[in-house]
Amino acid sequence: MTVALRNRASIAGVVRGCPATRHRNACEFSTESQEVARLSEHSVIPKLVGSTPLRYFSEVAERGSFRAAAEALRIAASAINRQVSNLEADLGVKLFERARGRAGLQLTDAGRILQFRLRSAINELRIANDEIIALQGLQRGHVTIGFNDVVVNSILPGAIKTFSRTHPGITFGVRVDSTRGLVSRLKDGDIDFAVAYNFASDVELSCMESVSLRMYLVASPDHPLAARASVTLADLAGFNLILPDGSGFLRQIFDVAFRGSNAQIHSLVETNSFELIHSLVEYGVGISIVTGRAQREDGRPRLVHVEIKDALLSQNVLACCRLPDRSLSPAAAAFADVVCDALRAFGHREARSSQAGEG
Repeated sequence: MTVALRNRASIAGVVRGCPATRHRNACEFSTESQEVARLSEHSVIPKLVGSTPLRYFSEVAERGSFRAAAEALRIAASAINRQVSNLEADLGVKLFERARGRAGLQLTDAGRILQFRLRSAINELRIANDEIIALQGLQRGHVTIGFNDVVVNSILPGAIKTFSRTHPGITFGVRVDSTRGLVSRLKDGDIDFAVAYNFASDVELSCMESVSLRMYLVASPDHPLAARASVTLADLAGFNLILPDGSGFLRQIFDVAFRGSNAQIHSLVETNSFELIHSLVEYGVGISIVTGRAQREDGRPRLVHVEIKDALLSQNVLACCRLPDRSLSPAAAAFADVVCDALRAFGHREARSSQAGEG
């Protein structure tokens, strides 16, 4: 047990503003707003980072239950509960609301603050470790990247292969998610940087590279629209559409455009799998809309891309972004450069493919 936790009564007195000699159970928990204000700036938290109670708290917070945390840590749930209760007493705040039934275990506002700060601390410690290792070159390290599903297979495999040739000791974690989900992961410190379509303009991000891509109808070669030089949204009326579901930002763009066109669109299948979308189109089940054409032409030769020329469905921007106030580790910064090079190359391939299509 750390020095900071040996004298719980003393720490509890500091946290609550109570005399250090008072027993910790003698002081009542403060109101939630006071808890949050004190916890967000309390000097005891840096001293506790890495302690057993914080490790147990973090595991419970991430997994959502004491039982799941116990299974992951291979420690009795009662022992974890006791350590978390001691931590709550030391800080003078409730970190969890322990309710029966469906509500179950819920983080309080104070618990969410502590969870967020712990994630940030762990991320900074990992960066520090990578920077120390970097003094001897990029021999070891770990990079976590976020990607949209529709583009991950076109950019990431080649980037990792290129990078690993010169830095074989670097390992990778990949999170595939919607653009909105990737922004949340960036803020939570789950990923170092993200490559995605159409980051919202009101989100403060640092853009390292971006390319603009046209929108295309994708269809099987025998489809009536496949021979067209271009189409509008109105031309899609009456045909079966295979579309991404509402979990992605791309679908929101489509919905806004469809409402503005007043076209009678028939959505036959909705899914969060872009691989399934292309398979259904290839089998002639329906048609779909994609951003760019270069990423699928090599792997899907039986699909035809027809540019959508409609003011309601403008170009999409594919960008590589990170949080402006969070440093990248040397490994993450080096790999981000490789990903940005791959993104530029992807944009060049797309431009050449578009010109060939127009020709």
